[in-house]
Amino acid sequence: MKNFAKIFLSVAVCMSLANAEKVQHVFETPKDTTPFNGVELDWGVDLTFTFQGLDQNYGAEIKDGLALPTADLDLEAKVMSGFNVKLETMLSSHHHHETFVKGGYATMDNLDFIYPGFAKGFMDNATISVGVNDINYGDYHFRRTDNADVMRNPFINNMGIEGYMQAGFLEVLYRMPSLNMFVLGGITNGEVNPDDIADGQGKDAYGFYAKAGWDSQISDSTRVRLTESLFMIEDTSKSRLYMGDKAGNVPRKIFGSDDFGAVWNAVSGYKDLTASNTNLFIDCDKTGTEFFGLFEYADGVNQSDEDFTMVHYSAEVVQRFAGDKLYAAARYENATVEREGDALDDELTQYQVGLGWFLSKNAMMKVEYINQERKNIASYGQDVKFDGYMVSAALSF
Repeated sequence: MKNFAKIFLSVAVCMSLANAEKVQHVFETPKDTTPFNGVELDWGVDLTFTFQGLDQNYGAEIKDGLALPTADLDLEAKVMSGFNVKLETMLSSHHHHETFVKGGYATMDNLDFIYPGFAKGFMDNATISVGVNDINYGDYHFRRTDNADVMRNPFINNMGIEGYMQAGFLEVLYRMPSLNMFVLGGITNGEVNPDDIADGQGKDAYGFYAKAGWDSQISDSTRVRLTESLFMIEDTSKSRLYMGDKAGNVPRKIFGSDDFGAVWNAVSGYKDLTASNTNLFIDCDKTGTEFFGLFEYADGVNQSDEDFTMVHYSAEVVQRFAGDKLYAAARYENATVEREGDALDDELTQYQVGLGWFLSKNAMMKVEYINQERKNIASYGQDVKFDGYMVSAALSF
């Protein structure tokens, strides 16, 4: 309880710093159509404290305590008409205790820097993005905890399997406003540091991804969004799609890993991979109810050319109260992986229940119970499990 009180006090004391709302775009960022009146610079800071009280049946005993606080610093600049750049830096993370540049990228909402009006008919509804960042595969990456950036996630922990990658990319997003739809296509090298690429090792393989979505306010109080994403890569030895996080997991010391034990890289070592990801989001302002569902199917071959298939799904419900200041949330997740030559399928099941409280637009607290089980995974030699509670407090300004 003393540690819990310290977290609460830290937030209460720092609330005086939270004097500017940090804008959170739930999904894709809208086009920037504002006029250019000179270079504009903006910045944002995230700071999160987390206390964990977890138990597990594999690996060393986990001691209750406060984890290393995490912090981010983001710099954004508008440098030309419709041309914005962003630099994301992790000041402290569970995997990189020292300052680490997560990535940087540019978004172009017009091509007037080539000459005024260039490709205007296309660019009126398009955005081109290039750099190093989260690739836009699925919708889950918009809702996950990203190091200290936790406001968008109603839970403390992320899912047990994450189709999520930070890498170099180039993508084009095209909107069709009259249909409430959009389409997107992109390419990625799967690498944050291209100097790691070695010829002849398959590391120079490029992945291709695409996304199509329908997002509509079907009534005054109800928004529905349905998206389908696809990712494809061949002849690679860098299986990054399910191990793309550079910050480390929220909980520490899970299953003998300091930083990445809480998330299962279910198809580790793939050579060829095709994955599809379907997401449904429903938000009803009138009742304060929110639903987010995911269904993912992936198949391919490993480095030994053995087949595998993964089926992964999750469903979460968030109920908000008191003018969205308070909420309760629950999530269920399951995944099975069938591997050539294995008698039994590998399986992960995770469920989470939590409560959240927005002390202000810039400060919040969460408490959560999490239970994760993994079965039939040969590397463990037994069925493994961790469960317990976590508490976090966060500032974003």
